[in-house]
Amino acid sequence: MKNILKSISILRGVDHACIFQYGKEPVSNFPDKFNNSMVLSYDLIDQIFSALKAIDKSHNEIYFSISDKFLVAYSIHEKCIVLLLTEKKINFPLLNMGIKSARMKIQRLLKEEQKLETLLATPPPQPIEQKLTANREIQSLLAQLSEVLKQYLGPAALFVFENDVKKWNKTYVQSHENLPHLIEIIKKELDPKTEQKEFVQQARAIIGRI
Repeated sequence: MKNILKSISILRGVDHACIFQYGKEPVSNFPDKFNNSMVLSYDLIDQIFSALKAIDKSHNEIYFSISDKFLVAYSIHEKCIVLLLTEKKINFPLLNMGIKSARMKIQRLLKEEQKLETLLATPPPQPIEQKLTANREIQSLLAQLSEVLKQYLGPAALFVFENDVKKWNKTYVQSHENLPHLIEIIKKELDPKTEQKEFVQQARAIIGRI
């Protein structure tokens, strides 16, 4: 942002510049004595831009006349505003060209920052070996549950079990934490008075063994 600020500041007629980025310290070359005024100005300008956006107005620049100067605000991004103190005789077409260039650089920088934040917030991928081990454990548990179901349904248990696993996979990720949901699906195939409770007890004992 400092390099972008420098490129704005060298534009003819610009006395001082400040880039306000939401949630971060502003980058500014305004004298320290103006800091409080700049913060107050930013809050007011941010409210104005927000109000314009709320009524579907596309204004992205505001001019304030201050004695022999202009205070000019540009909405660069929903999270970024550029504030300039300029001479009254400034060449606005030239200034707008400079701001257009700065806007593109700032938006590209904010996009890169957002990508980095997303990357840092994303948990690292699980190692392949760890994934394979977890998958083998799940398949072993499924095989054991299938064997338990055979005690109640005989040879038909194989087809019933495969169908119930498909139902489970449609709603849940195939993981140890979600096996209780599979048990709830399977138990509906059994007699609620004589078989369900016993099956659930055996199944829970199996999935608890890792």
